[in-house]
Amino acid sequence: MLGKLWPILIGVAVVMAALVAMRPLLPIDETRYLSVAWEMWLSGDPVHLTKNGEMYTHKTPLLFVLINLVWLVTGVSEFAARLVGPACAVGMVAGTAMLARRLWPAENLGIRAALILAGFPVFLIYGSATMFDALLALGVLGGIAALWSIGQGRGGWPLFGLALAFGVYAKGPVILVHLMPVLLTMPYWAPNPPKTAQIAKGFGGALLIALALIALWLVPTLLTATPEFRTELLWTQSAARVAGGMAHDRPFWFLATLLPLLLFPWGWSIRLWYGFKGTWSDPAIKLCTIWAGSTLILFSLISGKQAHYLLPAYPAMALLFAHASIRAKSGSLAWVALLLIAAGAGAVGLGLIPAKADLAPLAPYWPLTAFAALCLILALLIWRLPSIPGHLLAGIGLTLGIHAIIATTGLYAAYDGQALATTLAADEAEGLAVTNAEYNAEINFLARLTTNVALTPDLPSLTAWAQTHPNGMIFGRIKENPLTAAPQQVFHFMAQDWGLWPATSLGSTP
Repeated sequence: MLGKLWPILIGVAVVMAALVAMRPLLPIDETRYLSVAWEMWLSGDPVHLTKNGEMYTHKTPLLFVLINLVWLVTGVSEFAARLVGPACAVGMVAGTAMLARRLWPAENLGIRAALILAGFPVFLIYGSATMFDALLALGVLGGIAALWSIGQGRGGWPLFGLALAFGVYAKGPVILVHLMPVLLTMPYWAPNPPKTAQIAKGFGGALLIALALIALWLVPTLLTATPEFRTELLWTQSAARVAGGMAHDRPFWFLATLLPLLLFPWGWSIRLWYGFKGTWSDPAIKLCTIWAGSTLILFSLISGKQAHYLLPAYPAMALLFAHASIRAKSGSLAWVALLLIAAGAGAVGLGLIPAKADLAPLAPYWPLTAFAALCLILALLIWRLPSIPGHLLAGIGLTLGIHAIIATTGLYAAYDGQALATTLAADEAEGLAVTNAEYNAEINFLARLTTNVALTPDLPSLTAWAQTHPNGMIFGRIKENPLTAAPQQVFHFMAQDWGLWPATSLGSTP
């Protein structure tokens, strides 16, 4: 199977690299994470993460360490750093194929599962991003493989412990959300489940292995950290994600309403869903259903939620659809969705629908017309080709088409902070301050800053900073800014106008 899988992995890698090349480093997530990695590079400290010089406890260190390892080979490079996440996504495709072979050794579903996973636009978009979910998914895949082995009576608790530790290093204890429901329901889905006492004993041993490995990072981190850092790392940020109060608080039904988008294009095939008929007694189908369903339910119940949090469950859906595709006939309604997209994009591109102010970054609008034509072609491919190649081409084509719009319209410039960063880098020596903005170190890496940006949210703090940095530079959003003087320069970043003011501008401020 590996020989047949390599062309798929290479193809996915090429698509991922193209997606990275066609969009800027996106604020605020990608810019923030590369800035944290950059500060790790400057400090040489792989355990105490910082963001603009302040403690950063929202994520664990593995992604940042991997980026720094890449930089040891390539030198500090934005593009090289941005390939770490996509490399993990390619690993997801390989891991899904290998897991399919273990779940159904007689049915040769590995290639199908890999192609189906690669055809989800949501997987391609978030898998190509500098984020933690694809890295976490590798730990989840390892944990599921271990549980399947345990459920067949062959053991695998040490591997499960390694998977737990890897997941914590990748994104924290959230790996338990993905794996514990599958573990707790083992008596229901497993072909040869251990007894309850054996499961408890095995899990206890796996947990000890995980804790021992995590302690290699956590203990020295806590012993050398401030009390505030320890409290934030161990409790505050995790509790807030569950109970609310942090970013991304959304109602419980948020993810469910996104399912038509999240499962496109495969989930739009009614006949593919019919392929599950008569398969629900299959232990592997039960496992994958619990894996995918529990992830959706639990993240719906957690206050802080984002669509990309579900990325580690995408292999489960790819495996389910791969198994169903054996029995399903060709046919899909995904072409309907593509026609609707084509109609909307074409109407704006041809001027049939006037472009409102919020669509201004899409100018010039001719790429929308080209995108509409692409969607028509993809709709035809889904209608005429067999299910696997038709849906695969539609998913990849739609994703590339969306990114082509980003690359050829004002969207790229609207979210690209490089021009602002280059200008600020020249003034770093005299001091930089940001005002009227919740600053997430969006500029630190782009400008390769070696000193922190001062946070001055109001006029008194800004005045105090200017007195000690008379030749410094202030930047921030122009809207509702405490500075009344006209900015020296204006940049469009994060779809807003940002201004630059010399510290002496405070003399022009009432």
